Amino acid sequence: MFLKKNISSFLIFIIVLVAGQTILFNGIVVPIKINFILTVNMMLFAMVYLNYLRLQRVDKNNPNALIRSVMLGTLFKLIVFAGAALTYVKQAKEPVGYPTLLASMSLYLAYTWLEIKEAVQKK
Repeated sequence: MFLKKNISSFLIFIIVLVAGQTILFNGIVVPIKINFILTVNMMLFAMVYLNYLRLQRVDKNNPNALIRSVMLGTLFKLIVFAGAALTYVKQAKEPVGYPTLLASMSLYLAYTWLEIKEAVQKK
């Protein structure tokens, strides 16, 4: 049921995973850190899955509860990634880089937009 409702998030996950693995295994030089992008992609997909499980328990007839739940999921995702970013900054020996941050932020926005869009659709 998860894949049926979140097929677009799953497609983004697979596309980024396949593209990243192709770049890594073929030795293509790109200005971003592929391992960092793949880690962010996996974390975002895991957060989409956890938010999906949480949204299953929300009463769909109560719009206030649905909006609160979606906002809580977005806030939870933001807190998790802020903590992960702070941990990475403390432990990393070299900077992440501007293109890598832009790619990570665009993945975050894409997953969040798709998750909210699919959560508020009436079915």
